[in-house]
Amino acid sequence: KSGRISCMANGGGHVNRKNSKLLKLIGIHILAVAVVIPIIFPVYWLVVSALQSPQTVTKLPPSILPQTYSLYFVKKVFTEFGIARFLWNSIFITVVSTILTLAVACLAAFSYKAYEYRMKETFSKMVLFVYMFPQILIIIPIYLMMSKMGLINTYKGLILCYIAFELPICIWTMQSYFETIPSDLIEAAEIDGLAKIQTLWHIFLPVALPGLAASGIMTFIGIWNYFLLANTLLIDESKKTLPVVIADFSSRDSMLQGDVLAASMIVCIPSFLFALFAQKYLVGGLTSGSVKG
Repeated sequence: KSGRISCMANGGGHVNRKNSKLLKLIGIHILAVAVVIPIIFPVYWLVVSALQSPQTVTKLPPSILPQTYSLYFVKKVFTEFGIARFLWNSIFITVVSTILTLAVACLAAFSYKAYEYRMKETFSKMVLFVYMFPQILIIIPIYLMMSKMGLINTYKGLILCYIAFELPICIWTMQSYFETIPSDLIEAAEIDGLAKIQTLWHIFLPVALPGLAASGIMTFIGIWNYFLLANTLLIDESKKTLPVVIADFSSRDSMLQGDVLAASMIVCIPSFLFALFAQKYLVGGLTSGSVKG
């Protein structure tokens, strides 16, 4: 009898532990849903509202699940307001700025790994310290400097500013990833007669591709969403970027609520698709770069 009672007690304890794990798992999923809903709902509401007709977009009370959808406002911002021009401006400036930022960041991060020089660690920390300065604090000196250089209302001036602001975090990310690559590769390359730049191109970059992709994604999204610099340095209407134009849209009397919502949805699509297709590289690059080799 005692053995049977002991077996029943063990079985009951096993069931209790199983139920406890199940309840814990359910609690975690409920908490995850509670956290995700406030993040996802504004995006959902933006898309749903932008894809409604003029009659239903101002309907009160609003419907969480609309019965009909329309591309009226999307077509309108392209045909009447010429948003395609501003979309191209944003894509061109963002892509060029991202490529140049990655190129400079790779060279800077590789120098930490391949060369020994005085104050290397201090310089590395100062690079990240510069990233902490908000744009609003130095926007006036930037404007004065760009004005003296004749770069106001030019893509060159805006691209230079974007590179300067995104370069610190990009260098820091690439440096963290390069630290996981063994230094023996550099010595082996030197024995084979490769120059430093050849070592970076043929050996480090192929190995560090996930880290490069992660840096590229963060840089692309950061530059794409910049508003203050573009609004300050670009004067001509035809040269403005999409975030700046959307801010101007909201102040126009001729713009309807659906027009602003449709334009806002369009500005979110490129960065969303870019991050979606490169998500595995982003996760892999950040996790790999966080562990020292």
